[in-house]
Amino acid sequence: MLILVVYLARTVILAALVALAAILALDLVFALADGVADGDESTFDVLLAALLDAPELAYEAFPFATLIGSLMGLGALAARQELTAMRAAGVSVVQIAGAVMAGGLVLAVLASVVGEYVVPAAERQMAAMQGAAEADELRTGPGGDLWARDGRDFLRAERPRSRSHLQSVTVFRFADGELTKRIGAEEAFYDNGSWRLEQVEVISFDQQGVELEKLDSWRWPGELRPDLLALVVADPEKLPALELWRYIRYLENNDLDSAQYRLALWEKIATPLATLAMMLVTVPLVFTAVRSAGAGQRIVVGILVGAAFFLVNRALGQAGIVYGLPPSVAALLPVVVFFIIGAVGVMRVR
Repeated sequence: MLILVVYLARTVILAALVALAAILALDLVFALADGVADGDESTFDVLLAALLDAPELAYEAFPFATLIGSLMGLGALAARQELTAMRAAGVSVVQIAGAVMAGGLVLAVLASVVGEYVVPAAERQMAAMQGAAEADELRTGPGGDLWARDGRDFLRAERPRSRSHLQSVTVFRFADGELTKRIGAEEAFYDNGSWRLEQVEVISFDQQGVELEKLDSWRWPGELRPDLLALVVADPEKLPALELWRYIRYLENNDLDSAQYRLALWEKIATPLATLAMMLVTVPLVFTAVRSAGAGQRIVVGILVGAAFFLVNRALGQAGIVYGLPPSVAALLPVVVFFIIGAVGVMRVR
């Protein structure tokens, strides 16, 4: 039985990797065509950017590629009557599904590694390539301003230079909903565990009036570290789970909305599980709907099933943010539904 498990697992793993490679190759071709047509960058730069984008696409496409690959691999075995021979030898559909899921487990681990390590590394390299002098440069939005909160203080930097060097800094301090201090500085540097503001102007507001104080240097006692500062402007979907969790704690400690980041964290948990769910769904499909179908028909079935999962997953994710659905439910519900569909389908195969 072990030989059979290894054989089936290897078949679906190789087929899924081939499907994933085909998706990445198509994306690379389209990216090169668009980049060369624009003419703004050299072919080498376009190619490098496409290669650095590939890990993120691979991670997002893992469940879909697994579905297509598993359908193709198992469909080829069915076409050669190998699955029929296994059934005749006393191997049950549940055992075949277990072997397929073993291959899915390997792919799920691979998806986790790509999402946790490869995607963030590629994103950092992309930032270093696009951002000018420093690899740790903070990339802000179109306005160029960086905003962050630390307890009762709100920090604004008009020209952030890097994670540990800010320019044109303003700290607004509130107490009981009222502004009590406005601290402006030309520059801020992070050293010795806190931010050192240079050329400081402190304006204090109290019942006696307004007081102005100018200082050469001032230590801001905030707990906003440079690594958290970098997360303020980062795309949550490209962050590793540990950094997401740390940033979620920072947001909640400062009474800020963390729904988007919680959803991103649960989606990171859901993606490997979705890979397993797609594997399970393919087993009843191969024994029923696509048993005698050709390769083209199997691909069409895979695209339809994958599109259904993608649309439901995206819709629930956005609905969860808008209507306050728990992020865990929004991210995991489609996976659970497909697991149930796959399990029921396996049990009903005769």
